[in-house]
Amino acid sequence: MMTTEETRDRVPVESLVKGLYVDLELSWNEHPFMFSRFKIKSDKDLRAIRKLGMTEITVIPERSDVGAVDETPRETPADQKMALDELWQNKNAHIEQANHFRDKRQRVAKRYKQQAQRVKNIIGEMKSQPANAIHNVDEVVEDLASTFDGQPDLVTNLVNLGSGTHTACNHAINVTMLSLMLGNAEGLSKDELQHLGMGALLHDMGKIEISSSITMKKAPLSHAEEKVLERHTLLGRKLAECVRDLPEATLEIIELHHEFLDGSGYPHGLPATKLSKLVRIVTVTNIYDSLCNPPDPGNAVTPKTAMAMMYSKYRDKLDRKLVERFIQTLGVYPPGTVVRLNDESIGLVITADPGALLQPEVLLYNVDIPRDQALIVDLKDQDELSIVDVLRPGDYPERIYEYLGIQERLGYFIENQTG
Repeated sequence: MMTTEETRDRVPVESLVKGLYVDLELSWNEHPFMFSRFKIKSDKDLRAIRKLGMTEITVIPERSDVGAVDETPRETPADQKMALDELWQNKNAHIEQANHFRDKRQRVAKRYKQQAQRVKNIIGEMKSQPANAIHNVDEVVEDLASTFDGQPDLVTNLVNLGSGTHTACNHAINVTMLSLMLGNAEGLSKDELQHLGMGALLHDMGKIEISSSITMKKAPLSHAEEKVLERHTLLGRKLAECVRDLPEATLEIIELHHEFLDGSGYPHGLPATKLSKLVRIVTVTNIYDSLCNPPDPGNAVTPKTAMAMMYSKYRDKLDRKLVERFIQTLGVYPPGTVVRLNDESIGLVITADPGALLQPEVLLYNVDIPRDQALIVDLKDQDELSIVDVLRPGDYPERIYEYLGIQERLGYFIENQTG
């Protein structure tokens, strides 16, 4: 990003050397580099720049490692053309790969929205046809849980849901996907995953008995309103028991997902010894999604901050081993994290791969490229790129928020590496 302190010098092309930070001042389609502003790293960069036909280049001293010096180019025009062609090939390959990633993201988003619509239908049937609604939960959970059946290479994808309300079905899908992810990482059996998924998907079903003026309220709840909201855990279990003979493990999740290990939770203030692993898993994922997607989006925290809060604010309340496993599985840079790379570019982490925690897929900010064509890079395939910093809101201007969709609500969908 350009700051007010940056100076801009015009330097003859023949005086450029490696280490200078340049601004080509050309559009995306007029040069073979990934960005118009970058640090010259190789002789290939120098040859390609000279072949662009410009006599002078803008240099930003504050971002440069060296000063400009007179240097007679030793390469031939053929050398320059070869460098230019190679960089164009690399750039086109990046564009093709980004298009592949974009297509994959669209498929993932479509699958997420299809499942969310099914959950929305289930929630809509809860009051009028509760038996039918819970029967349909079986099919949804079986579909979601099948993702984890014998699949060791799973990745977690970020789904931008737009800037509207984070609905009950979005929250249910997020908590279910993240719970199944964590349960799978913990080595749960197929039956345990099914019970876990059922409980996660239905964990807030009791809220249908509570006024939306409370469940969807953006302002802080009064003490009386909090007490009313807390009843959703008991109401949910009672409703489930009236409709169908669900496994006890599932019923416990519905009733106890707000209990804490230190006994400070509700509805019963139970100690840790009374809370099963399945309950503890949903407690972790429910808090995580609630931190990232609260009723008032202005109170949302970044995924990285949410993880830090689970370590600090909820230190004695959550199962520490499960929190650690959650972080290990979701990634050092969880989807939704804004990062700075070693080439000074800024991006949004969109996919977390437990097998490459330091090398996620990143959606890059580039003012030269339209948002709907933004480049996506897999850092596992980019030896020269690495994450050097995690950015917080306020560390970057509003235009980057808008470009990367950072203000949008977040959803999560897990799939096999091959998609």
